Amino acid sequence: MKKFRYEFPPMEPHYLEAPHADAAVRFLRRVYPHNIADVLPTLREIPRWPEFWKTLDHQGLVLPRIG
Repeated sequence: MKKFRYEFPPMEPHYLEAPHADAAVRFLRRVYPHNIADVLPTLREIPRWPEFWKTLDHQGLVLPRIG
């Protein structure tokens, strides 16, 4: 899965994971149908989650970063 970042409203980042960019674009078109012209130019693929992003296991413990 690829990781993506977009902003809406401006300067308010959001993150998502999708199998490819087309799936991310389709999601944004569904979620922001009236603002897609503002949202779509901010969509970027990112190599990894930001440092503040934590992935947890079923016990709520933070998993170590891979890669």
